Amino acid sequence: MVVDALLKDALVFNVFLKRWDRCDVVIHRGRFLYVGKVEGMGFEPEETRDCGGKPLIPGLIDIHLHIESTLCTPVPFARAVAERGVTTVVSEPHEIANVFGLRGIQEMIRASEGAAADVYYGVPSSVPATSSDLETSGGAVGLEELNRLFREEPKVICLGEVMNCPELIDMGLSRAAGFIDYMRNEQPFAAVEGHCPSYKGLDLAKVLFMGVDSDHCLQDPEGLEQRLANGMFVELQEKAVTPEIVDCLLAHDTDGLFCFVTDDVPPNVLVAKGHLDHVVRKALEAGMPLEKAVIAATWSPARRMGFRDRGAIAPGKVADAVLLADRSADFTVEEVFKGGIPVSRCQTAEEGFGASFPEDFYQSIRLPGELPDTLFELEAPEGAGVVCCRTMEKNNLTTYTREGRLTLPVEEGRVSWEEAPCNLALVIERHTGKAGAGKGIMTGCIFQGGAVATSYAHDSHNLLVAGGRASDMKMAAGWVVRNQGGICVVRKGEVVASLALPVAGLLSEDPMPEIAAQVARIQQAMEELGFVHPNPLMSFATLTLPVSPALKLTDKGLVDVRSSTLVELFA
Repeated sequence: MVVDALLKDALVFNVFLKRWDRCDVVIHRGRFLYVGKVEGMGFEPEETRDCGGKPLIPGLIDIHLHIESTLCTPVPFARAVAERGVTTVVSEPHEIANVFGLRGIQEMIRASEGAAADVYYGVPSSVPATSSDLETSGGAVGLEELNRLFREEPKVICLGEVMNCPELIDMGLSRAAGFIDYMRNEQPFAAVEGHCPSYKGLDLAKVLFMGVDSDHCLQDPEGLEQRLANGMFVELQEKAVTPEIVDCLLAHDTDGLFCFVTDDVPPNVLVAKGHLDHVVRKALEAGMPLEKAVIAATWSPARRMGFRDRGAIAPGKVADAVLLADRSADFTVEEVFKGGIPVSRCQTAEEGFGASFPEDFYQSIRLPGELPDTLFELEAPEGAGVVCCRTMEKNNLTTYTREGRLTLPVEEGRVSWEEAPCNLALVIERHTGKAGAGKGIMTGCIFQGGAVATSYAHDSHNLLVAGGRASDMKMAAGWVVRNQGGICVVRKGEVVASLALPVAGLLSEDPMPEIAAQVARIQQAMEELGFVHPNPLMSFATLTLPVSPALKLTDKGLVDVRSSTLVELFA
C-alpha cells in the first residue's frame, strides 16, 4: 500500500494507556493510519523520517488565548507557535471585536485561513466590557451576533470567557445569563468558558449552576481543589503553574480535568521563552511527570473542546505530532508535524505576510493628524487657586490602581501639573470621529521626562497617552494617529521607540520576530522613563480597563470600578 509518510522508530506516547511504545507511525491523507511495527506489512511510504527512538507526542493544543495579545495577525502568529509544537489553538478575539464588532471576528477567522496551525474561535461574551455610559467602544457582540457566528462560521466552537461573574452569582436576568441560556438551548455540546477569580463555596457553586464550567484564573490550592471536586475544568496559565498547584494536582487522579493554556503572551516573551511549550516546561520544573504534562497539553484540551479528531497519536486522528529531543524537563522541540507534513515546509517565511484585512480596517483611527494643544491642558474649575485631584496611583507589580489625592496649583485657569510628581493621562475616543477625551492624573509608577501613547488599550482600545510634559504627549499621540495605530515612546521631544499597529489599531502583519524586537525596545524605553514593571506595556494598556480595580480612565472620564460610576477628577 502506497502511503504518504512513515515516521520510523519513534518512542510514541499513548495518551490512552499512558505509556511509551517504541514503534513506527504510518501517515496517510493527513491522518495517522497505523501505529506499530510495520516490517512486512507492505507499506510503501513516499517519504520516511527516522526518529531514532526519540519521543513523539501529539501536537500541543491551546484552548484559551487571545491572538491580539501578541500584536500579530493570525498567519505569522500561527507560524511562530507551530514552530514550538502548538498545532491547534482556540482564540477569543474580544480585542478586535471591541473595535469592529461582528466584522472584526469574521475577518480574524478569514485571516486565519492557511495558517500553519489550526485556529478555532470562541465568541466574545463581554463586548463591550461596560455600558456606553462609561466608555465608547467601536463594536458590540450580542445574542444576534452570537447566533450568526455559530450558524455561519464552522471555526466558531465555544462561548468565550464569561467575565461578569457577579451577574451570575445574583442568579437573575442579565446579559451573561442570556448568553449562557442561548448556549444551553442552541449549542448544548459547545463549551462555555469562564473567568472566575477567587470564587469559592456557594459563589463558585452558583457560577457552575448558571452554566460556566471552566476557569483559567490564578488559583490557590484550596480554590483548585474545590473546582476539581465540583467538576469544573481548570485551565492553568503560566502564573498558575506553581509547585503548590502541581502538588495538589498530583495528589488526586486529575488527568483529563485540567489543561495548560497561555491566555496573553506578549510577542517578545513568545520569541524569547516560547508559548504553550514554555508552560509545559514550567510544569515539569515544578515536579509534574512528563506523561501528565503531555496529557494536559494534548488529549485533555482536545476533550474539553470536543475535538474528536486530534489530541492523540492513533488511527484516524489528524497527524499533528511533536518530536522531542528527549524526555527531560527541557522539553526541547526538535521537529513539528502538521497533518503529517513538517511545519518548516507548511509555509515559507515569505508567505502569509502583507495586507489581509478589508481596507477600512487600516483606517480605524478616526482622529485628526494634528491634535490641538488644548487637549493636553487641564482646565481648572473657575476661580480656583489650587485643586485637589483624584489620582490613579499605579501599582508597579500588578495592573491595578488605587485612588489617591494630589493638590496642584492653578495658573491662569489651568492646572500646573508638569512640575508635579505625576503624569497627565488622556483617553481620546477614536472610533466615531467625535474625539471626546477623558483626563486624569496618574501617580506612583509614572513616566519621567517623556510620554507614551498607544491605541492598544484594553478593552475598548481608544487612544491612551500619558506623560510628564504636554509636548511629549502630543508628539507620541500624533505619531500613533498618523500611523493609524500603534505604540510610541517619546523622550524629551524625540521618538525613541515605536511599533505601528495598522490593523484595527491593534495588530501588525510583520513576522513575529520583528514585532518582538520592537516591543522589547518599547518596554526598555518605558523602563528608562521610570515606568518599571514586570510587564510595562500590559500594565499601561490596562489603565483604561474599567472592570479592573480600582480607579481607571476612559474617554468619558474617571471610573470608580467598584461602583461602576463616573467620578469627578477634582475631588
